[in-house]
Amino acid sequence: MLMANSFSYVYIQGDKQTPFYVKFEEEMLPRYGKNYSIISQLAPGPIKIQILFQQNIYPAQTFTINVPENGHRGFLLTQKGDAFSLYDIQQQFYLPSGNNLEDDKLPATPANMNLQAPQEPIKNEIVEQVDNTPVAEEPIAVNEPKKPVNGPEFIDIELNNDKNNNVSTGETVKNPAIPNSDCPKAVDFDLFEAIQKKATDKPDKSRLKYLLEKTDDNCFTSNQARILARTLKNDPERYTFLKKVYPRITDQSKFPALEALLTTQEWKSYFRLIIP
Repeated sequence: MLMANSFSYVYIQGDKQTPFYVKFEEEMLPRYGKNYSIISQLAPGPIKIQILFQQNIYPAQTFTINVPENGHRGFLLTQKGDAFSLYDIQQQFYLPSGNNLEDDKLPATPANMNLQAPQEPIKNEIVEQVDNTPVAEEPIAVNEPKKPVNGPEFIDIELNNDKNNNVSTGETVKNPAIPNSDCPKAVDFDLFEAIQKKATDKPDKSRLKYLLEKTDDNCFTSNQARILARTLKNDPERYTFLKKVYPRITDQSKFPALEALLTTQEWKSYFRLIIP
């Protein structure tokens, strides 16, 4: 059996105003969000990717990235003038578009993502739906993700740094218990049970796609989202699902506790940025 941590991942985050796509090995990767991409199941070594922008508002940008063994890389897509770069979140340096492999460098210690999720019972977990919201092991600062020192602001950056070099700072405010007017009522027990069973029966490669499709027309409680997320095997997939399902959560004030589903500080910090 091939373990999940036999592969590595590359995460690329843009800004909110400029949707982009990633092309890898001459194929367009599926896009689960407009401003981020996860390139998964990578073997160690160099990869070449192209970043293409919606409606071709900018020329395609090519990057050569060195992939670590059993680890991950995280980048922010930035623009200054006409030049695009990938900002390495962990090592805090810029990788220019059209770079050579020698311009990139691996972390001194590969960032292992502990991708193999804990094996927990799923079959009888539906009974936990009734007022059994999980509690995170540590206090959660909802809007205080880890930010790179002397680097661009994560997620709220403007691609064009010439127009926006100001970093907004705000106080941490916990979400009040206000019902989600877009999703006032969660799916009932029978429908949720059917969705969970079908997700569990899906092969690993197609489970995330199925769950993302189910968020389009259905609403869920935070605890239902937790149960579904635990059917996924690694942090990138769990993060992708949680990011997509958040607008469809009926009790969004309880959603921050789902940070405990992620295993590394990097992915926990990405998760905190989901919540306004």
